Amino acid sequence: KGSSPVQESQPPPSSQSIGARLNLLRLAMHWSVEECAYRITIEANNYTTPETWLAWERCSDRQAAENGLLLALSSIAQLFAADPAWLEGGTNDELVDASGDIIPFPARNP
Repeated sequence: KGSSPVQESQPPPSSQSIGARLNLLRLAMHWSVEECAYRITIEANNYTTPETWLAWERCSDRQAAENGLLLALSSIAQLFAADPAWLEGGTNDELVDASGDIIPFPARNP
């Protein structure tokens, strides 16, 4: 009997850290780390560097309490039109609000 190929899958949302869920949101939107840092700076009216954003994406739930991610969580949820409960605890399967309430930036000229 042949062996079946190993299929890698993402862990269920509830087992992912807040940082991992933040990373999933960014990837779903096809935004760069720099764009997210810029947008959250505007949304939260608090300067956020790309390095800070990247640290948030890489952090554990415990680190999120220490590095300011939890303080910015409501602004991040609003920025992505995401369910804050999902972002904080992975309790909802829907990543992003499909209603189209996110306003895209205009296309850049070359």
